[in-house]
Amino acid sequence: MRGLLVAIVLLLGVGTAHAHQSSITYAQAHVEGAVVDYTIRIAATDLAEPVGRDRAADVALSSITPDEWRHLASYVTARVDIADGATRCAIHDAVARADADLAIVQWRAVCVAPIARLVITYRLFFDLDPSHNAALRVTSGHGRPADTILVAGAAQFVWELGEPPPSGALAFVRAGIHHVATGLDHIAFVLALLLALVLIRTPDGWARRPIVPALRSTAAVVSAFTIAHSLTLIAAALGWVSLPARVVESLIAASILWTAVEDVVRPDVRWRFAVTFGFGLMHGLGFARMLTPLLPPGDVVVPLLCFNVGVELAQLTIVAVALPSVWLLARVIGARRYRQIALPILAGLLALFGAIWLVERVLDVVILGL
Repeated sequence: MRGLLVAIVLLLGVGTAHAHQSSITYAQAHVEGAVVDYTIRIAATDLAEPVGRDRAADVALSSITPDEWRHLASYVTARVDIADGATRCAIHDAVARADADLAIVQWRAVCVAPIARLVITYRLFFDLDPSHNAALRVTSGHGRPADTILVAGAAQFVWELGEPPPSGALAFVRAGIHHVATGLDHIAFVLALLLALVLIRTPDGWARRPIVPALRSTAAVVSAFTIAHSLTLIAAALGWVSLPARVVESLIAASILWTAVEDVVRPDVRWRFAVTFGFGLMHGLGFARMLTPLLPPGDVVVPLLCFNVGVELAQLTIVAVALPSVWLLARVIGARRYRQIALPILAGLLALFGAIWLVERVLDVVILGL
């Protein structure tokens, strides 16, 4: 396995690839009286459906026709509602064009009176990618801007324009939770960490670990993972460290495969803490790949910390559900049968997913597409 990881790093050190990543849009809205000028930037990889092509197509910006640009403008403006309270503002002058490697859609929303309560409801791309994130900055001509992240289930921005801008802290906490909840590879790794922690080797064979020691072991392993991914998340988001996306995403898949295989081969491995810390560093870089484009210009400390809080809340939720479940399973069927039957089955499924993701990311192919 060590040789495999070294080979992966060497193989991936050259070239680039499109590792699994949630789609992201970047938008800015400027409010002036009854008018909102809205600009949204979209990656070329997200344009197939909006311009009316096969969703699997790889759309080059240079190949988009004038009719497709018009279709894109209509597609986007139909899915971003701008209103003054409950009164929707009229759309004017919607245009779409290329700007470097991004598509830009711009329009003006004109309300019937100066806006008192700005409401932006975003419905773009969630039907195609439930893990989609929309970074939004809103300015009002005076005072501080409002920065937020819109995600599925929390896709509305509201600002009482007579008041200070709403805090984006909760939005970044929510984004951290959303990223873990929609990140199957992260969930799979946390589950793989937990499966073997309910067992302990005794002179008479395998036994179910008592709940309090099981909680202590879990706390130690999860703390190692948390410290590690927090370090690299902060370092990468601040621009202090960077690795190619293909390396990071492939090593995350390898971490699932390694840990799941280890669950079966050596459930009581003594170096689990150190291995977990090492893989946690990679997972932190994976989190940073998603977070960094969403950070607002200027002060990034609060959004960064809030995102990390969201990640930890989601992770603790997984542990709170999964650990009692596998502990009870080991109690019901007995430690011996858990070790011989349940653990290999559960870990084997996780190893299978890890192996498929590893192949997908190393070879840049789609097998499951998860």
